[in-house]
Amino acid sequence: MSLMVRLGMAGALLLAAAPVWAAPSALLKCDGYGRRQTPGEQVGRGLVILGTLGLFGSAEADNPAAREAGEKGITACNEALTDSRTTGNPVRRAEVLLMRGVRHFEMGRFDDALADAKAARAVELTPLVRAHFDKNIGASTLMLEAFAMLSKGNQAEAERLSFMAANARPNATFLTEEALRIMALTPEISADERQLLDRFWRMMPNVRHSQHLDGAGEWKNAAASLSTLVGVLQKPGVVTLSRQAAVQALAGDSAAAEATLARVGQDIDELAAKAGGTDQAAQTAAQQVARADELVQLAKAQLALNKGQLEEAKGFLAGRPRWLSPASLTAAIVGNVQAKAGAGAATGVDPAKIRSDATKVARDGLTGKGVLNLLVTMLPRWEDPDTAQEFGKAMLPTAKTMQPKPVRDGAATGITSARMAALDTATEALLVAAARATKAKGQDRFAVLINFVVPGTARVGLSSRVGILEFVTPADPLFAAQEDRSLKVVDIEAALGSQYKAPDPVKR
Repeated sequence: MSLMVRLGMAGALLLAAAPVWAAPSALLKCDGYGRRQTPGEQVGRGLVILGTLGLFGSAEADNPAAREAGEKGITACNEALTDSRTTGNPVRRAEVLLMRGVRHFEMGRFDDALADAKAARAVELTPLVRAHFDKNIGASTLMLEAFAMLSKGNQAEAERLSFMAANARPNATFLTEEALRIMALTPEISADERQLLDRFWRMMPNVRHSQHLDGAGEWKNAAASLSTLVGVLQKPGVVTLSRQAAVQALAGDSAAAEATLARVGQDIDELAAKAGGTDQAAQTAAQQVARADELVQLAKAQLALNKGQLEEAKGFLAGRPRWLSPASLTAAIVGNVQAKAGAGAATGVDPAKIRSDATKVARDGLTGKGVLNLLVTMLPRWEDPDTAQEFGKAMLPTAKTMQPKPVRDGAATGITSARMAALDTATEALLVAAARATKAKGQDRFAVLINFVVPGTARVGLSSRVGILEFVTPADPLFAAQEDRSLKVVDIEAALGSQYKAPDPVKR
């Protein structure tokens, strides 16, 4: 027998012995996930637990790559709703309805998306299961409705729905930030928006707080916000400092703006020296220098205007047909100079168009394909309730993880978590750990300096792979500048403490 014949026969035998892989089910084609254990209750511990009512339907490995989009996705979800894994499990059924709503949104059928979101939220659940459901899937249905209403042109209803979604987990950041993105489309800051801004600012200090204030023209408050943020950062970047100078100038605080420009000038020069290469670091440096230089020019234009130096103000804006700086700052300063120096200032630059173009881009990012990845992969899905208890175990003094350690040469305290969980769950857990570490120091408040996560996506939606939280207490010198942002230990424990604690030993 020739070698070729023997090889051919061996290949045929291998093919015959190979398993026949089944095609993905409609459930996988709908949202990429298989069956889910049915939620049950253990009343003695007051917790939702899993698996007590058994499993429905065949096991099938999760496969997000099997998801179908558009019409095919809708068809798959329709079929999945007849699967025993959804008919026997209201939580799984709600997830399928949510995904079908997302596919209707994708196809521009916003009324159908709204109907599916409401149907998902209306599945029949016991009160204990409902309470946990409302923090994840329930909140996601509200966000889907918010994006659908925004796409229909109903900004007010989109804001109302997104505010409700954010309030499902008031001590978390993800859905709060998504709601703020919707609210930022209009310059006015509503009472609801101000409430979310304040909450987010306490949990995750970043430039978003001042951005909203910029958009509303609240320059003094925006300058104060940036000053607080710069105090949080160990080494503020040149873009942040240049932005601070521009906002200080708009606030009328010329002395502070000049001091900030003097501070950032040397930093820009040093960064520019690194921008001459072709590697990624050089390209990043070049981009930062370009953005910072624009903001410096704007700051100088507003400073000149503050001093009544109209020709100098016009000179700082001359020869630039477009700006890459934040629209709220650019439009305000160009508009101010044009109002006092006449039409010859910043020829061809229309502040109203700068604002409208920026709003359109932001709106496009929150409707249609611009937001589809968020809806498909990142919105919260069901997460096992005992995940919080696992974090509680990690906070025990005897545990090896989530233990407070001095950072910034002892000027602050840091806590790190490497447990995979929904992003908002990890955020809540870090806040609880910080509250307990603060109490152990004999203090009653703490202020967050850094709230950083390494994100990923999982079955629970947007997730945290690693989370880092740095904070200060009244005993730390850095606290005084952050006191207005502080969180009370008693408030964090009241809101989250019972969830994030190790389970009581089982009595035998």
